[in-house]
Amino acid sequence: MKNDNFATEDFNNSFDVEKEKFVLGAMLLKDGAIIPDVAAILDSDDFYRPEHRLIYQVILKIVADKKPVTALSLFEELRLTTDQQGKSLMDKIGIDYIFGIMEFAHTTAYAEPYARDIKEKSELRRLIHTAQQITEDAIIGFKSPLEIIADAQNAFANFKETSGEKFFNVAEYVTVEFLRRAELQKQFADRKSNFYYLDKFQYWKPGLYILGATPAAGKTTFCWQLLEQFAEKKENCIFCSYEMDTQSLIAKTIARRLFQYYDTATTSTQLQFGNTPPSYRDMAQMLLYKKPNFTVRKFTDENVDKLLTILRQQVKELGKFDKPPIICIDYIQRLIDRNATADRRALLDDALFKLKDFSTETNSIILGVSTFNRANYNTPPSFENFKESGCVEYTADVIFAMTLNIANKLYGEKENVIRQKINAAKLEQPREINLKCLKNRFGNNYDCFFKYHSAHDYFDNCEEIDFIGCSTSTDESKDTL
Repeated sequence: MKNDNFATEDFNNSFDVEKEKFVLGAMLLKDGAIIPDVAAILDSDDFYRPEHRLIYQVILKIVADKKPVTALSLFEELRLTTDQQGKSLMDKIGIDYIFGIMEFAHTTAYAEPYARDIKEKSELRRLIHTAQQITEDAIIGFKSPLEIIADAQNAFANFKETSGEKFFNVAEYVTVEFLRRAELQKQFADRKSNFYYLDKFQYWKPGLYILGATPAAGKTTFCWQLLEQFAEKKENCIFCSYEMDTQSLIAKTIARRLFQYYDTATTSTQLQFGNTPPSYRDMAQMLLYKKPNFTVRKFTDENVDKLLTILRQQVKELGKFDKPPIICIDYIQRLIDRNATADRRALLDDALFKLKDFSTETNSIILGVSTFNRANYNTPPSFENFKESGCVEYTADVIFAMTLNIANKLYGEKENVIRQKINAAKLEQPREINLKCLKNRFGNNYDCFFKYHSAHDYFDNCEEIDFIGCSTSTDESKDTL
């Protein structure tokens, strides 16, 4: 169905010209690598602008003719193709407009999710058109109410049949599509968190990751360091903090860097009260030189819908980079409205589904920080720890549980003994931490270990055998002014 008439109508929410330009521009990159993905989603009529439909049709014709998809082949095909009046499509569209589209996209990373958005906008326009036709028939009065209802039912039935994604032929997918998509996944195969042992086990593919932890395990500190290290590897990282203010988080970075590179005992608390050592200036210059693609924002009462609206805009700003972002949300229980009267677990389930959909839409990693239910604070990590965290077990692609390592060794002990040993482990410097992967759609489950220097906000990835000899240091464990 053509939608030319919509160019004169005010349907601002039913089209996105910039995304259409981006998708068309991305189709000309990397020898047209993204074209099969886009073609599986869009028909030419899904584009709002008539000239975009024509360009899309010409690109698909180049592919059908088994010619290379380049700017040169596009120009040549537009020059040779004419409209019903015999006018060249190149002259009809204009060479400046085509050059503008070619300069609009510098990566293919967002082409597929943007194509889905264009499809959704197209469906909205079809709904508007159908509703208008029903209204017009009712106003004119040439048809009976039963006839109008029957036409409406047929229209919406046809809409449902044509709005879904296309099916793939399995044999064709295996021989052509599988290898092509596997090639595109190579950009994620090289992702490294700079935690050596963690990277040995974990493949950092786009998806929904959940990290749950007990108190004193340092979940916020760990996620902050993890994203900062990803950023140093040229990944785009976004930290959404509902718990700590930006000043406190930045202080963690400074304290850790001072401890790592200058061996100072300055804590993040001391830094926030203006107690900076002489090495601070050199450390600050080092951070400035690195210029990691790492952004942070403090949130308060934004629910999941408001958060994702903000993140969509931020992800759009990152569109000029090659890789989709890694996003941490600290923490997921805060995505529920405080004054909500509905079942809070059901609301959390809804938030998790939306985070998962956003991850698929943007091809990003979403790392959601979660709390453990209190009844399982002092027990070995398992899915029982996530009982109050909604349908995490079924929704998430990867689930991490972080605890003091001593919790794995207290089975059968009396309650008071367990409490004493847990409290003693909290005082250790460094603390012995076990990160257990309970679920992993991208590989096997595993255990990973860290020395957590809590006074300096620093996680040091290690093997469990390295815990032998760690002793409590009374002086270092005091994070005082």
